[in-house]
Amino acid sequence: MIKILHIANKLNQKLAVLKDKKLIDYKISIRLNFEIDVYVIEADEKLKTDLAKEYNTENINFSFLTKEQLNNKTYLSEAFESGDSIDYGLKYRFDSLLSRQSNVSKKFETPIVTFYSYKGGLGRSTTMTSYAMHLASIGKKVCIIDCDFEAPGYLNFFNFSKSDVLTSGEKNGVVEFLADLAFQNDVDLKDYIISPVHANKKYKWTQNIFVVPAGNLSDSNISGFDEFTTHRDQYLDALSKIDFGQANLLNGLYTLIKKIETDLQPDVILIDSRTGFNDIFAVTALMLSNLIVGFFGSSEQTKPGLRFLIDKFYELNTTINNRTDLILINSILPKNQIESDIFHDAFVTEVGQYVQFIQERKYNYISPNEQPKLPSFYKLGRNSGLEKLGISRDLESTDFDNHLALLSTRSIEDYNVIFNALNESKSISPIFSKKNIDSKNNIVLQRNLIIKNLRATLRNENGNPVLFAEDAEINPNTFFYREQMSKLFDKDKFIIQGFKGTGKTYLYKALRDQNLESVREELLRLAGKDPKEDIRFIDIISLKGTGEPKSFDFDQIQLNKIENKRYYFKNFWLVYTWNSIFLDATKRLGYKAISQLNDFVKPYETAVETKIRFDMLITDDSKLAIIEQDLLKLDSYLNEKKITLFVLYDQLDNLLKPSEWQDTVSPLIDYWWDNFNRYKNISPKIFIRTDLYGRLVGTNTARLENNIIKIEWSREEVYAYFFKLIFSNKDSFKAMFDLMKISGQYEDSFFKNVLAYLKKNNNQLKLLRNEIEPFIATFFGKEVYSNDGWSLGKTYDWFYFNLTNADQKSISLRPFINLINGSLDNALVDPGKPIPPVIKDKYFASRENRDNAVIQHFRDLIREDFNQDLEIIFNFLRESGGNFKQIFLTKSELNNFLNQLLLKSNHLESKNIDELKSILISNGIIHENIKPDENIFYFAQLYKYWLGLRSRKYEFKRRK
Repeated sequence: MIKILHIANKLNQKLAVLKDKKLIDYKISIRLNFEIDVYVIEADEKLKTDLAKEYNTENINFSFLTKEQLNNKTYLSEAFESGDSIDYGLKYRFDSLLSRQSNVSKKFETPIVTFYSYKGGLGRSTTMTSYAMHLASIGKKVCIIDCDFEAPGYLNFFNFSKSDVLTSGEKNGVVEFLADLAFQNDVDLKDYIISPVHANKKYKWTQNIFVVPAGNLSDSNISGFDEFTTHRDQYLDALSKIDFGQANLLNGLYTLIKKIETDLQPDVILIDSRTGFNDIFAVTALMLSNLIVGFFGSSEQTKPGLRFLIDKFYELNTTINNRTDLILINSILPKNQIESDIFHDAFVTEVGQYVQFIQERKYNYISPNEQPKLPSFYKLGRNSGLEKLGISRDLESTDFDNHLALLSTRSIEDYNVIFNALNESKSISPIFSKKNIDSKNNIVLQRNLIIKNLRATLRNENGNPVLFAEDAEINPNTFFYREQMSKLFDKDKFIIQGFKGTGKTYLYKALRDQNLESVREELLRLAGKDPKEDIRFIDIISLKGTGEPKSFDFDQIQLNKIENKRYYFKNFWLVYTWNSIFLDATKRLGYKAISQLNDFVKPYETAVETKIRFDMLITDDSKLAIIEQDLLKLDSYLNEKKITLFVLYDQLDNLLKPSEWQDTVSPLIDYWWDNFNRYKNISPKIFIRTDLYGRLVGTNTARLENNIIKIEWSREEVYAYFFKLIFSNKDSFKAMFDLMKISGQYEDSFFKNVLAYLKKNNNQLKLLRNEIEPFIATFFGKEVYSNDGWSLGKTYDWFYFNLTNADQKSISLRPFINLINGSLDNALVDPGKPIPPVIKDKYFASRENRDNAVIQHFRDLIREDFNQDLEIIFNFLRESGGNFKQIFLTKSELNNFLNQLLLKSNHLESKNIDELKSILISNGIIHENIKPDENIFYFAQLYKYWLGLRSRKYEFKRRK
């Protein structure tokens, strides 16, 4: 906080209250020398005395004037007419950065792209030169302007450090151009521009690149001066004299670009802007560019610059008609794909929430029920080849050689994605000629064929969603094989963890169903095991409601009457497991058990009978010892027969109240942890919801980290799964590829590579954006638009941002499918256009369809046991939420809301705040974020628009 601004604001508030009471008007002016001038019109005498006394220690100059005196001072009366109470005055620097942007018209014919990063070392310059080489290699003429004056580069990128034209002083750069222009009013562009030339004819296209360097930094002496005066000395001298104020800088760069357009006629102009806060960025990016490409890491250090760019960008797009586009590149991310995805997804979510906040609250051009206008997001991981540029000690080749060789392989996937995005942007795409499209193909018929087949896959005969019903049959053709599943047959990975809707029960059913032999064999191949290896599965708990013989009614267990709950349930799970295995031992394992307790092995008939039978075993140590011996004998048999048995536990969240897990489920985990190595051929697979994992109180969950398979869906997996649903039908498969070919946007090599990969990988796309986004663009369109034509972001990012769970990391599969399912009927009757998409954004992204998808998902939740209170919570929030209707609540705010609900509702099953909170958390509706002052609970973005939650920004509050 700057004290002069704080005092000026405080004084403004004070005088505003007194206006028309003890004064007529006032004006506060902040001067360059850090003094405040205050002009007060027609103030009463006491006020004059009070103000002078109150502010006698600050540099504040009070002037008390009459109306007549004000009218006689023209310059002052005009200042009063501006309407602003505070005039923040002139600035030595950053005027173009801090001032609200004027309506600058971008009159250039050539697209201008500014590359910016708040911090160095994020790959900005390397990416820009790589993109310039990419464009030049496909025949485009590119001009680079280096505006990073205080840390100029490009000497190594194009081997300019040994350039004769620089050492001789024949060529200079932007700084010399601006200095010479100020002196001569007209200069010759050829004196400031260099084109790299490569000896290898293979790279003859480098002559399509033209560079205006920041300046001549050569250490060579200048002829006619003393022997120690170098080109670098004169560069710094010019840099010290140039006026970087908005008007002068804008005029100079405008003149430079106009000369480049006239003399070179490039296809694209790329500007490398300075890092940090500076006027150069303000002019190049905000006033001259059609597209801004910002590079930001995931650390806290980059956030001030990131948020400032977002603020200025959206301020710009509220005032200037010819809109600028924004691409944000999250760099430099870890090489590990999983870690990279985690960082990037968190980046997209955090930026999206901030964008939503400023549009809704700061600039007021969307309501809480409207979607934000998002930038486009891409990621850039570390690359050892690129990182060596500039530091190589190889005497045989230059950085220029190494850079060209690396790019020619097209092996940097992140670059392939970023370059395609740039080429397809509104600014740059016009430089590429459009391919002729064969109009003879009946595109509408192909589109309708895909939609009809997809609709049949997603719905039953009554038109209701069938894909996620608990009793739905698993189709081997649509089963989605995931990398995490390669660990399924590892004995030590005995916990399978995922949020609701991640497919835990889907996977459970696939393992237990003996008819899905092809699925099981493929899973074994994925795990690197022999597909014929004898691995069998027995479910311990029947799927609830199916009437199978293992469906135990846990309501029969009265926890309040059990003294040692952990001891009871540890033995309970031993008995339950033993009973379930031996019910199936003969049929599934070929094992005829001879046990002293054979009479106790029975299907579950009535809840009371089963409870009595179990308690007779649980309370008798001798019988428990027999049960353990029975299991060990079975294990020996399995070992002899070379059979591996996995016992499956699913539906725990439906059978046992989440609030009771510390007493009921924790003992199950502890039992298997304690007996992990006791059995050679019997291992468990326990399916647990991620949000309930923390409820395993008394269990050392930290020790279990290496025993978990996490099956949350990544964005790429959700998309690849959806397209597998389409590819599962041969006619749809062919129609999809035909539509993509008809669009003319993709090379033959793309189709060849994708088709070869699908054939080898069960019709599943490679989990890379560069492979998946063309299918997303063909099916849904490249971008999603608001009704007034604003881009709401790339479709690839839009789905992810709008469907993330409350943890802000994972994506919900069910709402995604619901969103598509709800748009199929309208898409089918759409008259269609000559080019895809198959489903237009006006259908899948409509407010009605989004609300219906959320409602359907919500109804799925409240149908489950222990979730009935959800409906009461949501109704109360929607109807009486008031100030609680915000995208996140502090812990005290959430407790206050839930307490009010408890006081006003007589129909809740939950008895206290913690139980209500656990329902919200366990269903992924809210997630607790740790903060230094008070923890906050974020709602899932999924529910924001339906509930009308207002955006807000987290503000640290010092504890009292």
